[in-house]
Amino acid sequence: MSLNTRNKRRRELREERVLQDGFIFQLPDETLLKILKYFTTAELITAAGICHWFRTIAYDSDFWTTIDLTTKPYSNREVMKFLHRFPRQCTEVLKLSGGSAHINSGKPPPFTEQLNSLIHTSYPNLRYLHLSRYDFHTNPRVIDNITDLPANLQGLYLTKCEMLATDMSGSSAFLQSANKPASLAFRQLEILSFENSACLSAKSISYLPTLCPNLVELNLNGCFRIVSTPMLIDTLLFYSKTLRRLYLGGTRINDDTIHSLCRKLKRLNILDIKDCRHVSINIVDNLLTLKQLTTLIADENIRILYEQGMTGGDEEEKQD
Repeated sequence: MSLNTRNKRRRELREERVLQDGFIFQLPDETLLKILKYFTTAELITAAGICHWFRTIAYDSDFWTTIDLTTKPYSNREVMKFLHRFPRQCTEVLKLSGGSAHINSGKPPPFTEQLNSLIHTSYPNLRYLHLSRYDFHTNPRVIDNITDLPANLQGLYLTKCEMLATDMSGSSAFLQSANKPASLAFRQLEILSFENSACLSAKSISYLPTLCPNLVELNLNGCFRIVSTPMLIDTLLFYSKTLRRLYLGGTRINDDTIHSLCRKLKRLNILDIKDCRHVSINIVDNLLTLKQLTTLIADENIRILYEQGMTGGDEEEKQD
């Protein structure tokens, strides 16, 4: 260490001792813990630079079970630097957003193999991964299959992501796990969201039963390329024993799809069919057969008729 560096460090230590005479440094650890729990990940890192005591508190494992890097724009390089600098065994939820850093170009950044590898090594106990506005198109630096992501996930959220729906041979390369060992499939995955990922099609969805056979929640809201096909219906009906929450808002499903779903998906608690232009009021009677449904998200005309039907059914039960 050079002389200038040592002198600079001494000045910093003197300033730190002076600052610690303030009122906040008289607070007990428990109080500071309660204050810091309202900080974002970026704010915790800033607080950790104040002094040794703040650093000790800010790096407490309770604050790092969730890491959210979506509150400000970060480039891929900045994200990778963060993941390398702050590995945590305790982290269970990781949220990354790539789009805000590339808003001027109009194209989301690639989700690279290097970035994916750092997630694997830095957070071995990760359970929920949120990726927003990343590009998974074929690229020498981009992961080419969803099974390259951590296999022990319980929830995977790919929001507004661009992914290769169909390759030149006609197969959905990103979601197709046929060329991957069965052990790499998401056997523990219960929540899968492709919200507003416009490239997704019904053919892409057909690979899900092999990929993640135990889904409890599936979110396809805003995936406007999803249309009513026998392939789509068969895929959704595969989850008749597990699926509790299904979001289909903004897709191009029709009454026939809803009719088929209501016959088999009897365990649904939440169903979202809002802004589905090809769904009419004719499906209300079908919806009323879903006895475990607690939340229906639908256009106003459908929702009003459904609520009236539910009220009428309750009155008949009281009379009986």
